[in-house]
This record gives sequence, structure tokens and C-alpha cells, in this order.
Amino acid sequence: MFKKIIVIITFFFILGNLNSASGKLHPAIKSALLPGWGEVSLLKPSQSRFFSLLELTLWSSCIGLYKFSNHKKFQYQSYAAQHAGVNPKNKNHKYWVDIGNYINLEQHNAEHFRWRYISDIYDYDYSWSWESQYHMEKFEAMRIRSDMLAKYSEYVIGMITLNHIVSAINSLYLSRLNQNVKLYSYINKNNIKLQLYYDF
Repeated sequence: MFKKIIVIITFFFILGNLNSASGKLHPAIKSALLPGWGEVSLLKPSQSRFFSLLELTLWSSCIGLYKFSNHKKFQYQSYAAQHAGVNPKNKNHKYWVDIGNYINLEQHNAEHFRWRYISDIYDYDYSWSWESQYHMEKFEAMRIRSDMLAKYSEYVIGMITLNHIVSAINSLYLSRLNQNVKLYSYINKNNIKLQLYYDF
């Protein structure tokens, strides 16, 4: 999840260094690296604050959701250890999904054997047996809640990436606008003339 954003930032950083003849980063590349940075260099403080605050809010939300998801994960694993006799060490996500759908190891293995899903059968090191249907259903609700929070944190990563892209495009637009719009003044004895020039 976090690797994706690091790869994107690294790409924009390398691209900026390759495309800059002066050795300075273009405002669009600055905003791609850190939303709002390009707007600051173009003297647009209000736009810079918007992108910067949005970035801070999104990262805070992402980290909060990720940590809360992990907290819920530890809770459901502890619950399974207490009420199903599960040893939580070295168990993958599929295992936690399976134990929320079968009351015990024997029921799971018997059904998968009938389906000829031999590779999905667990040995007795993965044994579990729920005290009741209620405990199994409560565990499954806890596990789903944790997974949903983790999924939400991935959505926020997508929004962070979008914020970088939009800020970069905005800085590119502002920089082009500054280059294309020119103001000329003509002064003579009688009057002052101003001429606005826009290059399409």
C-alpha cells in the first residue's frame, strides 16, 4: 500500500530532475512530490494551504484507519484464542476467514474434502473448535470490521495519490498561465497605456 505512493513520488522526482535544464524543480513536480509546494513557489498561498491541509488530513485518516484496523485484528485473534483454542501465530488471512465460517477444523476439512479442495485442508496444528455458534458469528463480525477498516485505508491512499496529481496539474496550469499572460506598459508625456497579452 505505502510502496505504491513511494514509487509514484520517486518517479516524479526523477522526472523533474531530468526535465529541468536549470537544475530546479518545476512547480508541477514540486506539487507532485508535496501538494501545495508548487503553489507556494508560484505565490498562490491560499491554494497551497488547501492542498497541504488536504494532504495532512488524508495521511492522518490513513494512518488512523490502518492502526485501528490492526488493533481490531489483534482483538479478533485474541478472541479466537480464547473461545476457539486457536494459536494465532503464523496464520494467514485465509485461515481467519475460514475459522469464521466453520465451527471446527473437522467440519471445514470434511466439506473441503467432499469438494476435492485437498490443498485447502488444514492439519491439526491449525485446529480450532468454537464454544458456540454465537462466538463464531461474533468473531466473524470482528474480522470483517477489521478488514473493512484496512480497505478504507487503501481507498485513502488512492485519494492521496489523486491529491498529488491534481496539485501537480494545478501548478502546471498556473505556471503556464504566468508564462502566457504578459502585461506591458507604455508611458509617454500625456498618458500611460497598459496592454494585456495572452499567448494561446
